[in-house]
Amino acid sequence: MGVSGARCGARGGAVLGVFLVAILFATVASAADKTDAIVLKNGDRITGEIRGLQNGLLSYKTDTLGTLSVEWHSVAKISSIWLFILEDSQGRRYTGSLQNGPEPGQVVVRTGEGPVTLQLADLVGIARYGARLSQRFQGFVDGAFTLQKAQKERTLNLAAQINYISTKWDIRADASSYLSSRENAVSTTRELLSLDARRVYKNRWSGAAFGQLEKNTELNLDLRLLGGLGVGRYFIRTNRRVLDGVAAVDVTRENYYGDTASKTGAEAVFGIDYQAFRYVFPNMNISASAYAYPSLTTSGRVRLKFQTNFRYELFSRFYVSLGFVDNYDSKPGGEGTTKNDYGLNLGISWSLN
Repeated sequence: MGVSGARCGARGGAVLGVFLVAILFATVASAADKTDAIVLKNGDRITGEIRGLQNGLLSYKTDTLGTLSVEWHSVAKISSIWLFILEDSQGRRYTGSLQNGPEPGQVVVRTGEGPVTLQLADLVGIARYGARLSQRFQGFVDGAFTLQKAQKERTLNLAAQINYISTKWDIRADASSYLSSRENAVSTTRELLSLDARRVYKNRWSGAAFGQLEKNTELNLDLRLLGGLGVGRYFIRTNRRVLDGVAAVDVTRENYYGDTASKTGAEAVFGIDYQAFRYVFPNMNISASAYAYPSLTTSGRVRLKFQTNFRYELFSRFYVSLGFVDNYDSKPGGEGTTKNDYGLNLGISWSLN
């Protein structure tokens, strides 16, 4: 195996490693008994295991009904003897067990410094804080494979994510891999492995450190290594909308296919992420992100990344979805290399529930 082959093997191993680790943590069974309790505003009481609150939905595991997604605004009381990390809309975090508040719509967090009474409506995040390190991770793995005999076309999509949360840190690893091959056509490969760590401060500010490993045959990119430091802030964070931004500086090392020379450079980074979600008819979920990477070492070069996903309920349980991603490089490596690599996905779906 040559040097190029060794690099490909290392990258493939790194991406595969994240997939395997995500599977491991996603399948680790919780040591907590299902003794948590929630009371809904309609008076129903459900006993089970609180998995977490995110984007306005409380994930709740029961023995008889499986895992439920409960709209947060429907919860009147919540209690548990286990430790959780709770975050409010101002970015403040509290760690402790949960006790029913003195009034409906309140919860008492029994922290190490004493009990704190919070309004449920002010909470935007809840994560179980397990006694063991493995219990503090959350993750998922998605995969899709398409095979068409007529044109001998094969498409493979993989995505994985691992999250770790503590009282002061948010750490996330993402991996994605896309491969498309067709008879009498050049194969297309996109791979991305990223690691982001955020140190949480007051007033919704955070310090960020991040790294990426990227490959994209459409942009003639054999390997891009990137590492950087910056600051981030949540401008809006509620159970209906999230808007946050980041400003940073990074250093990159880029290797290209063919005879194009490798490059080492520095970039500024400016990014913004937006999400909106609604769980009453019509259900809706929107996410969009835009990032700009103006070069600090190559005059006139700028990279842009844009991604958006939209899912909307047209009528009862019938949905349409639209996704778009675009990568742009004003000065890509290699003669005749395209400046844009984009993809569009349009879908319809119907839910039984």
